[in-house]
Amino acid sequence: MAKKIHNQLPGSRATLARRITAIVPGFVVLLALGWVCIDLDTEQRVVLFRYLAMAFAGGMAFITPHLLYPDADKTLIQQLNLSPLHLFLHHFSRLRTLAIFAVLALMVLAFGDTAHPTADLAMKFTLFATGLLALCSILFYALYRFVTIGSLSQRWNEGKVGKQVFDSMEKMGKSSPVSLGMYPTFISTILVTTIGMMTVVASAAVNDAIAGMLPFVLLLALAVFRLYLKLPNYDRMYYQSDAFYDELFTNPTTATGESRAPATYNAVYWVPHRWRPAVWSQLVQLDRKRPMGRIIVLFSLTYCFLLYSGVPETWITGWMVFWVLSKNMLAWPTADARMSPPLFHWWMMPPHDWIIARFFLQIRWTLAVFLTVGVAALLSGSIGWTDVWFWTLFDVAVSAVSAYLLTRNNEYTFQNRYI
Repeated sequence: MAKKIHNQLPGSRATLARRITAIVPGFVVLLALGWVCIDLDTEQRVVLFRYLAMAFAGGMAFITPHLLYPDADKTLIQQLNLSPLHLFLHHFSRLRTLAIFAVLALMVLAFGDTAHPTADLAMKFTLFATGLLALCSILFYALYRFVTIGSLSQRWNEGKVGKQVFDSMEKMGKSSPVSLGMYPTFISTILVTTIGMMTVVASAAVNDAIAGMLPFVLLLALAVFRLYLKLPNYDRMYYQSDAFYDELFTNPTTATGESRAPATYNAVYWVPHRWRPAVWSQLVQLDRKRPMGRIIVLFSLTYCFLLYSGVPETWITGWMVFWVLSKNMLAWPTADARMSPPLFHWWMMPPHDWIIARFFLQIRWTLAVFLTVGVAALLSGSIGWTDVWFWTLFDVAVSAVSAYLLTRNNEYTFQNRYI
């Protein structure tokens, strides 16, 4: 029944650009992970799993509220008057694609041993089972923290919680840098990240592989039990939380520290005049959807962390492939007709000019790739200047290909259909 209802929801009919944005990066991760895992022994796979599990906990802490809220299907859900159970299944379906790719990544990590596929099978199955428990425990705990956040955010916003702290700040001449209702989100983000990572650490501290599953079992049991207690009131929690995030994310008068001022026209001074208006319009649209600066910083810091940790060279190579491909794939929303109206673009300039404009958009962060690998070449003996130029040129080549594909999906499709 829930599946039939979900299939009727308009949000389930994703556009091509949205599907590519959701699916292609997942396949990129799988390919990079498969490349890294080819020559790893079982012990190295266990270590890599722990790194990935901790990264998954941090990722779920940040991405869960953005995947769940605000719900584009809320109007239809209100008309259907879904039961609390169906609302829970609807929420879980929003995380389905992420969960599927996480399970596929676990399969690649545990069984992607092409050199000795039948060696240490018992250990590999244990690793896969532990990974499933880690995935489910972190996912359900993140779901619990964010679906129950509406009423708490409302209490913070109304001053019923934390009022004394903020009154003290006002007496000192200071004010909160963000909306008061945002603090439960910050707290939940910290809790999901910290508890998820500490569960991985607790599992790693146990010498026995089977006993190492216990921390994940306990976290999963806690999350499922609390969700079960909240299930009768899930409809109330759904509408409260969605209303809060809908106001937070869509109300332009809501002042929060998460607000990002759009790039000014002068910020794209490095683009030739012919394509500068197009690049600027795409840049503003993309930055509304993607905090690209933060993402690039995260990619760069992760690269430095991997180098500092002394991981195998294949890990570094795999991360760089993932970095370059993901950086370019994250621009796929600009190929959506709702963000880039093809008729409007046709009036601005011909399709072949849009390829050039999007190429400039894509290479905006190529300098960050060059500087990150360049600094590594100066400070690390394992990275040379050949690597610097290779990854820079690789990023430029991928930027050119993705710019063509983006334009092919939007402007050229419009031209072939109507012109």
